[in-house]
Amino acid sequence: MISGIFIETIPGRANKAAALLGEINGVEVHHIEEDYKIILTIEAESINRSYEIAESFKPIEGILTICLAYSNFEEEPAYQKAGVPR
Repeated sequence: MISGIFIETIPGRANKAAALLGEINGVEVHHIEEDYKIILTIEAESINRSYEIAESFKPIEGILTICLAYSNFEEEPAYQKAGVPR
């Protein structure tokens, strides 16, 4: 399961926030723009775990918004068990 996330921070705080985000298991920071925009991906074993990882971003100082840009969950275990066609 891979999710693309756009994060907006208080101007001037993106680099510090990105450094902290990059320390979280499953998170890869791809781009920082204008020192207030961050693009990253979350790789997790399930939708629930991806959500938990994204929730852990909330207490990071300077983060204003967390926006899911895309999600690929073809291999989501819950869908596999339910027999949902792809």
